[in-house]
Amino acid sequence: MINSYCKPDLIIMNANIITMDSRLPRTEAIAIKDGKILAVGATSDIIDLRTSNTKVLDCYNKTILPGFIDAHAHVLSAGTRHVTEVDCNRSSIGEISKLLFSKAKTTPENGWLLGFKFDDTKIVENRFLTRQDLDSISTRHPIVVAHQAGHVFFFNSAGLSMTGYNNESQDPRGGRLGRDPVTGNLNGQIYGTAIDPIRKNILPCPSDQDRQKGLDLITKMFLKSGVTSVHDAMVSNQDLRIYQDSKNAGDLSLRIYMLMHKDHFPALRDSGIKTGFGDNKLRLGGIKLVADGAIATRTAYLSNPYVGSCDHGVQNMYPDEVEEQVLDIHKAGFQVCIHSNGDATIDMVLKAYEKAQIAFPRMDVRHRLEHCSLINPDLLKRMAALGCVVTPFSSYVYYHGEKMGFYGPKRLEWMFAQRSFIDNKINSTGASDYPCSPPDPLIGIQSCVLREDTDGRVWGASQRITVEEALRIYTINGAYASFDEQIKGSIEPGKLADIVILDQDPTNVDTHSIQDISIEMTIVGGKIVYEN
Repeated sequence: MINSYCKPDLIIMNANIITMDSRLPRTEAIAIKDGKILAVGATSDIIDLRTSNTKVLDCYNKTILPGFIDAHAHVLSAGTRHVTEVDCNRSSIGEISKLLFSKAKTTPENGWLLGFKFDDTKIVENRFLTRQDLDSISTRHPIVVAHQAGHVFFFNSAGLSMTGYNNESQDPRGGRLGRDPVTGNLNGQIYGTAIDPIRKNILPCPSDQDRQKGLDLITKMFLKSGVTSVHDAMVSNQDLRIYQDSKNAGDLSLRIYMLMHKDHFPALRDSGIKTGFGDNKLRLGGIKLVADGAIATRTAYLSNPYVGSCDHGVQNMYPDEVEEQVLDIHKAGFQVCIHSNGDATIDMVLKAYEKAQIAFPRMDVRHRLEHCSLINPDLLKRMAALGCVVTPFSSYVYYHGEKMGFYGPKRLEWMFAQRSFIDNKINSTGASDYPCSPPDPLIGIQSCVLREDTDGRVWGASQRITVEEALRIYTINGAYASFDEQIKGSIEPGKLADIVILDQDPTNVDTHSIQDISIEMTIVGGKIVYEN
């Protein structure tokens, strides 16, 4: 029953509301007070709560959903890179070269030129960058360009000379140095953990000012897409400081669940805090580890080799170190979040989770498998038994479908396996992994439903899910992944007033048109933060 003495700040009425609450799946109106949902129900009932100070928003039958939750994206780092690096998401090496050459003109000699979002499958040359490609841009500037997947980096000769690697260098544990197939000399490609010492000790560190600009930029990008909460998948101590400063200044519009880089775990553990510390705007999440490479760059670690190759991918971590680190993190009361793409890696990670839980039993741990891209029936059973959360790359089939040919027809039926996760009662979420794909949840939803790429080719039809199921993975399931299902992810009294207003109902349009639905408004905590 609605309390007639309540005085809402905002009433949204005459809407088609999809609540994600099984007790009241559809309704018409919402009353909001102090940033939370006060009541939901028929417009005729909710409007009776109006006072002279209540703002009323008539939706004229537009559709309302809980705010979308992106459970895996690189928020602050990607935003910062938009400020400090060259966006190399172009259609040819020639276009990329022109952009980097233009940047070189305004960069002091010997200053680094940085690029990101390069994708070999989106350019006409259909190949990786070489040292020679980048040498043609400049020999007076060290250059490094990151692949869009984030697990391969391309250096020119000047940049490579600063890395400490040379033709006699051995591949570091968990990494690989690319080599010319004829001469055996380094070709400027650096894989996996081989980049770590370069990042830490050689590449320039963005300023706090650039990080803040990046946060402002990417916040607008997500809000425009209807996203109200994001799990930042790799947070540094510098990022944490920027988030805190933004929150304290009242400028943090997104809700952020921070997955902290594993290097910060000892300090966090010794401070006595653990997963869940913070509030509903900025919260400490799990500890993030990276155990293998990426699907797009053929570096995910597989039990069987890639099609037409004897290569199994790149193993960033080995069983002994995974088990040791998982045990320490689990024992300290943290959620563990491990980047695990290939089936061999997922098997290794599940073994570590199983051993940690046996050694130190905990209730409701919700350890995560980030990406969890290639699975099999045995892995599914073990995930379900452990209560794991998985964060598949939701828009991968649509945006990167052509890359699934690397895996062959049998394996692609077990990739980004939302149908199997749902059927096995495994909590699966929606995730963009931005900047690896666009941040738009509606693209991810369409991709999960159709399993079609941009050319209409179907990849793994057996893993299709319904629109309603796809909406759940982007709302209530995302909330569950951060232990927040009691406060967000559905439209219910008492929950945070995080909602998105669409111009059409995703459940009532041609499924090929879901991505074209317009985001009309995004509301976080009862405050309009984006309006079309």
